[in-house]
Amino acid sequence: MWGNPATVDDISSVFLSFLEGKTKELPWISSEISPETNQLKDDLSYINKHGFWTINSQPAVNGAPSSDLTYGWGPSGGVVYQKAYLEFFTSPDNIEPLLKIIESYGLRFTYQLINIKGDYHTNLDDPMAVTWGIFPGKQVAQPTIVDPVSFKVWKDEAFCLWLTKWASIYEEGESKKLITSIHDNYFLVNIVDNNFIEQPKIFEVLKKVISKQ
Repeated sequence: MWGNPATVDDISSVFLSFLEGKTKELPWISSEISPETNQLKDDLSYINKHGFWTINSQPAVNGAPSSDLTYGWGPSGGVVYQKAYLEFFTSPDNIEPLLKIIESYGLRFTYQLINIKGDYHTNLDDPMAVTWGIFPGKQVAQPTIVDPVSFKVWKDEAFCLWLTKWASIYEEGESKKLITSIHDNYFLVNIVDNNFIEQPKIFEVLKKVISKQ
């Protein structure tokens, strides 16, 4: 299903194939992409092609009815919100330009990044909701948060899946060596666009990084 990758471009092709619905799952994702992810498909395809391999994403939502077929959740009569969010693996070569570009936007973005060795960089101090809802007669519901502690715990599983789900299917050779090298050297990154009212700019940031590759 994932072929016999020999280069990072081959890895990019597997992620693109998943976005196009040709590959039914990835080591981190066991189902087809959701309708809301499908809204981002063109931008996701572009960044995955250029070495930002996404495993989680969501668009910004500024007050959709809880009954909305794409973005809605929770009890009826509510209003839901969410910040644009991306989680991906990328080469260590992209990290320095990524951080410089993010910092040029001031407080617009919150980020976390870490590698298997535990090298960690962030501008996030406390848990932060990225999805929340307002419902009649209820407190604000916050089903999805970004949290430094959870991210560091998730890191171990996220990197392990490169080996246990992917590298392990090959005998010794190019594919196994490549995937093991990615596990050993790449970074897991998440970025949140804190402005959920304006047009999200996460893809703008990544395209600027890509232009410097």
